[in-house]
Amino acid sequence: MNRLFDKLIVLTCCLVGASRLPVDAALVASLCLSIASSTCVETLRNSAQLRGSEIASLAFIAASIFVPALVPFAPLALYDAARGFDRESPSSLLGRVALFMVALAAHLCSGNLSAETIMLSTVFAFAATLLSVRTTQVEREYARNATVRDDLQERTLLLEAKNRDLLERQDYEVQVATLAERARIAREIHDSVGHQLTRAKLQTDALAIVHEADPTAAADFQSVGRAVDEALSLVRASVHDLHDDSFDLGLQAHKAADAIMRGSSVRVAVEVSCEHVPANVGACLLAVMREAMSNALRHGRAGRIEVRCLEHPALWQLSVLDDGGARDGMAASDMAAGAAGTDASTGDRHGTSADDGHGASSDPAAFSGQFHMSDGMGLASMRERVEALGGSFSAGPRRDSTGWRVFASIPKERTDAA
Repeated sequence: MNRLFDKLIVLTCCLVGASRLPVDAALVASLCLSIASSTCVETLRNSAQLRGSEIASLAFIAASIFVPALVPFAPLALYDAARGFDRESPSSLLGRVALFMVALAAHLCSGNLSAETIMLSTVFAFAATLLSVRTTQVEREYARNATVRDDLQERTLLLEAKNRDLLERQDYEVQVATLAERARIAREIHDSVGHQLTRAKLQTDALAIVHEADPTAAADFQSVGRAVDEALSLVRASVHDLHDDSFDLGLQAHKAADAIMRGSSVRVAVEVSCEHVPANVGACLLAVMREAMSNALRHGRAGRIEVRCLEHPALWQLSVLDDGGARDGMAASDMAAGAAGTDASTGDRHGTSADDGHGASSDPAAFSGQFHMSDGMGLASMRERVEALGGSFSAGPRRDSTGWRVFASIPKERTDAA
């Protein structure tokens, strides 16, 4: 829009300069040619096309040496020629200006144009050139400012994202510290107040037996014993509440995942969608989760582990998937043979049997889905924990892709009843 406004001003000046000449076909043709040439420059965006427009403006200025009617409209051509002005290499623009001065001098000497017309054309030409150079500088500064603004906006977005991550991490640490403090308070109450109340209860019971001959004293000791017993029950309930509140399955799952990823190249994705998980259920699911991730890292050579813990209306569900063996491109039979040799020499030193780790079965059929579960330490421990809460447990190779799958589900009715 700035260019169009500038050219409208320059064209007005050109018409003022041309008003000194007689109106004929040559003058009208010069006006139309200058307008067409200037319009093409504004509509062209390709670099090659712009280069052609520069050549056209140069040809227009050169033709003004021989055609006097072109001289009053030369400022438009000079305006377009100054669009690509560069302070480091101004020779192109200076050459066009010098060519225009030659045209003015030639027409002044030949008497084709009056001195007044030449003077106006000179003033308008320099004004158009300066106006074009100034507009070019403004456009370049605007483009530079837009680039800086975009960079600042991008950096601002990055800083905001990092700030959100830091705030989330801070909230996570605060919540972990809060839960740890609740657990500590529960332990302190249980170890100090609970023991003292239990001791007082035993003493009052003993004194009541000792003073059975005195009904009044025995009744008083029994009353005190009932009060201590009620206090002890309240303390037990408070301790259990604090202990239950101090356990957050989501936080503990992320901590376990961070511990697995620390010092290894494995990536762990955790998704926990459970609310108000009882402490015994949460401890069971967390233990299964840790054992499954540990097996995936140590035995399966997994590159990625996916942990999903979901709550359904009737049960809690845990699944741990990994891509064990996928990174090395090992065949199932090779994994089985290697695992068989490892088990023959190491046995259960890592807390797992031949069926406990990934690919730790010497039967290649296990990798095609025909998996036979034995009572290894790791898998047996996970199975016992889940089945103790009335749940079901399964582990074996994935059917859809290379890797291992551990699955556990615990019903809510049995845990609520417990």
